[in-house]
Amino acid sequence: MRKTIKLVSLIGLLLIGIAGFRGSSNAQAATSKDIAVKALTAGEDHQLLNNQDRGLRLEVNLDVHSGMGLWGNANKTGIDQLSQAVSNFSTDQPKLAQVYFYLTAYKDKPLDEKAFSEMNDYFQALAQHHIKAVLRFAYIWDDANPKAQEPTTTTVLQHLHQLEPWIKAHRDQISVLQAGLIGSWGEWDGGARRRMDEKSILRTLLAVTPKDLPIQVRYYNIKANDVARSSADWNRVGFHDDYLIGNLHEWNTAGNDPNSAAWKAMATESKTVPVDGEMIWGVANASDHGGKLISAKLSAQRLAQHHFTSLSLAHNYKEDGQPYSMMSWQHQYINRAILDRLGLPYQPSWFKKSDGENVNRTWFDYIRDYLGYRVALTKANEATVNGQTTYQLTLKNYGFAAPMLTAQAKFVLLDKDKKIVAEKSVDNFKDLQTGSEETTNWSVTETNQTKAKYLAFFFAGYDGTGNRLANDMTFSEGYNIISTF
Repeated sequence: MRKTIKLVSLIGLLLIGIAGFRGSSNAQAATSKDIAVKALTAGEDHQLLNNQDRGLRLEVNLDVHSGMGLWGNANKTGIDQLSQAVSNFSTDQPKLAQVYFYLTAYKDKPLDEKAFSEMNDYFQALAQHHIKAVLRFAYIWDDANPKAQEPTTTTVLQHLHQLEPWIKAHRDQISVLQAGLIGSWGEWDGGARRRMDEKSILRTLLAVTPKDLPIQVRYYNIKANDVARSSADWNRVGFHDDYLIGNLHEWNTAGNDPNSAAWKAMATESKTVPVDGEMIWGVANASDHGGKLISAKLSAQRLAQHHFTSLSLAHNYKEDGQPYSMMSWQHQYINRAILDRLGLPYQPSWFKKSDGENVNRTWFDYIRDYLGYRVALTKANEATVNGQTTYQLTLKNYGFAAPMLTAQAKFVLLDKDKKIVAEKSVDNFKDLQTGSEETTNWSVTETNQTKAKYLAFFFAGYDGTGNRLANDMTFSEGYNIISTF
């Protein structure tokens, strides 16, 4: 009996020991920890103004035959005009410029070597200023006598085929291409549309340009009438609204009825295609807007509803040295309650300094910072099981629009020389809508983890320039450094 008791006791002790050993082994093999993530706070916003393919933009022009500017800049070369614009708006740090290339001198003949030379030189100047183009080709700059500068449809089609290799060669410097070509300033007025074969022109433009290059049209009915819904091109055609006055107007891209099919369609489609905009000129406030400044609140609501990626700095700001609407917006203060009441997106830390103190914000700040995308890492976790590390990383977009012009987005492990050891693509990143989150789960081998010095995130447009997250973290060589090992 005693032997039996001793045997049972011995077996019990062995089982307890084995269980203890297993528990100890598991405790050593499995670990999990949150990685500290800090949101970007007020006073650090300038760090995001260098991000590509979004934000406030310049407006410049070039006569591709003479190399000169137009209108008030006719006494300057186009490149000098660009330099002046960069200087005038230096505090706003624009990284986009709407570039008008006027082909007026070639309205009845092919483009020649000089035209391409002038365009090449201009794009070199853009590159020197680290600015990408919202590009538009046009013919008519004298709207008082448009027919005198108007080409035939045949000439436009000829020019498009000539421009095909040039556009492809400069794809990385073109954020979007506006359809242009028809009517005064390339804005597709009704008379010019009736005189030209607009469908042939737009479809040829779509055919000769890279399939990853978005095309913007002035009115929703241009897309609806001239682009086949069943074609792949349907999903690359966005919009530019060149008549923003706060209140809705028949000259808006989708008209002035928010209950119309066109308005609702634009609200839906603008989630996946880029939208550019500009207000009327400040001097036109008297004739077109009853002498009043344009409402910042109404503008912000429209920009958010139709997911605008960019907006002109040249219009209704400080042209001719006068203080217009955007200047007034710099003195109109807002808070969280106002944005919440209007249903407008924002990053909570935007209203805080790094020490937690509240900070005053204006409508100008808001529109500047939330045009396009504003993406932040909100959560990060690292778990290790049996030598394999798994990261769980969550990104959130607070901007008006998805980062749809992103060409690549990935989490990476970097070695001490910032060479990639391992990477994980975020395939749905460009579809990250306002207020939406995307969580990536990424398992890394022990070998790769051992080689790594940094965990980072990288996202870039077609020129490969890395953009910043809206986080307080080191940004180095285009990488957002999440953690250092």
